[in-house]
Amino acid sequence: MYMGFALFQGRSKMLKRYFLGLTAFVSLLSLPFFVGCGDAEEPEEPNDPIFNNTLPDVSDEHWLQLTQWLQLTDEDWKALKDKDWEKLKGENWTRLTDAEVEELMNLKIPRWNGEPAAWEEARKYRHARLFQEFGDIPQVRYIVEFERRPSRGLVILTLALAEQHLAYRAANYFLYPNANNQRTFEDNRNSLKAIAERKHLRFLEQRRIEDPEVWAKSMYAFLIRKHGKIPEVNTIANFLRKLELNLPRTDKECYAYFEVYDALYDDMNTASYYEFYALLEALYQIRAFVKDPPSRSLEKYREARAEDIPFYDIDWDDD
Repeated sequence: MYMGFALFQGRSKMLKRYFLGLTAFVSLLSLPFFVGCGDAEEPEEPNDPIFNNTLPDVSDEHWLQLTQWLQLTDEDWKALKDKDWEKLKGENWTRLTDAEVEELMNLKIPRWNGEPAAWEEARKYRHARLFQEFGDIPQVRYIVEFERRPSRGLVILTLALAEQHLAYRAANYFLYPNANNQRTFEDNRNSLKAIAERKHLRFLEQRRIEDPEVWAKSMYAFLIRKHGKIPEVNTIANFLRKLELNLPRTDKECYAYFEVYDALYDDMNTASYYEFYALLEALYQIRAFVKDPPSRSLEKYREARAEDIPFYDIDWDDD
């Protein structure tokens, strides 16, 4: 088990993969975002002012609202009603009038003569082609209104905007169900899920400092939504609660936590900072040699807890 402890010290590198989702998602948006990612050995926040200032921590309420879109299957997206598509539109969008739709439906699209058309003209012909090919359906209206939305200057990424882009990809995939559109849609969905999950965990970190009991309940609800109602979630949640409330943990509970953690998480499905910290505590308790000192990572987590510093704000370079 001592060897296992040494092995799991290196698994802190897994947490950096949370930040890869943001880079992938932003690149797919084709907007002038800028992201940064450090290369430290320990998990860290991207040192990027746009990212840190424009993606607020996700509260429980917003997390529930967001996950209703993230959990939709391809078939669910196809079955959305007009009112559902309306909910996804931005407040500053200009809605199409019936007269505009009729004009696009009847617009004569000239045959391309090889000459480049003006951007506005080309976009109007594209929108006309969509209406004429698929009819006046909510997916077409969404695409057209999305592409006509105000977007001058630097566009700031927010969760609402991310939801709108996800719906835009879903609408395109609905109209053109090919492998490329499916991959783009799924990449957007997975990246947004990773971003939102991490921001929600940041929100929960602050709650942990303010009210550990409420945090324990929120973490349990979060883990259920992430993994489902499975026995492993109970094992994780109970161990986290005991650890944060400074209740004694048996060696048997430590071994159980170790096994469940290893079963639930890997390089592609990463744990939260606190879950990883709990793993270090569990492995330290069941270490083979009692005189072994705690790892530097474990010491940093303990210092942060003692000083009420959220784990996401630990300075891993301050050694």
